[in-house]
Amino acid sequence: MNLIKTPLAIATFMAAAMLAPSLAQAEGLSFNIGAVSLYKSNGVDQDSPVRNKHSQPAIQGGVDYAFGSGFYVGNWNSTGRFDNADVEIDLYGGYRGEISKDLSFDVGYVRYVYPDQADWNGNELYGSLSYGIFTAKLTRGTTGSIDEHSRLSLSLAQPLTDLLKLNAAVGFRNTANGNSGANDYSLGVSYDFGNDLGASATLSGAETSKVGDAGKARLVLGISKSF
Repeated sequence: MNLIKTPLAIATFMAAAMLAPSLAQAEGLSFNIGAVSLYKSNGVDQDSPVRNKHSQPAIQGGVDYAFGSGFYVGNWNSTGRFDNADVEIDLYGGYRGEISKDLSFDVGYVRYVYPDQADWNGNELYGSLSYGIFTAKLTRGTTGSIDEHSRLSLSLAQPLTDLLKLNAAVGFRNTANGNSGANDYSLGVSYDFGNDLGASATLSGAETSKVGDAGKARLVLGISKSF
């Protein structure tokens, strides 16, 4: 798939979304914490392959602040082994809202930080549109290790019952600046226990011909709590 070669498409979408009508959102601080049996990102193992043969659990969590107007800022972190770094730190900010009853958008910018492994750091633009159970998201790296990297993902979240949900996604990458160009996929279910406690089971992978064993399909189990 031929993805964008400049950030212009995302920048144009962000500008249009900022002008679109949106509903006021609750202002306030929220937190989340959880654990997964393996940290996979876009189908690729994020932990070092020399540790426990791809079975290293990770603790993940972060904090978000919504301003009520649609703007938000946040931080998300994950343990792991990223060469010399033992943690991934994501710092982001953006704007989300509704264009109509069923159509919503989310645009923003994220900074990826890997302490003691600065050559992994990078910045990324993102923009998404959601209609009902479907979401299309486009990301574009702008600096650092992910400069010029693009990925388009198509996903759905289909409720099966009041508590159980089916989640599925496919992703398509370009091959710019050392990006593997590996397409990825995921299929799983999530369960809501109530009181902002949830669990998930997801089969996720990417093209092994382009990313090697790190792209092998693996079942990832997770649990998370928001408060």
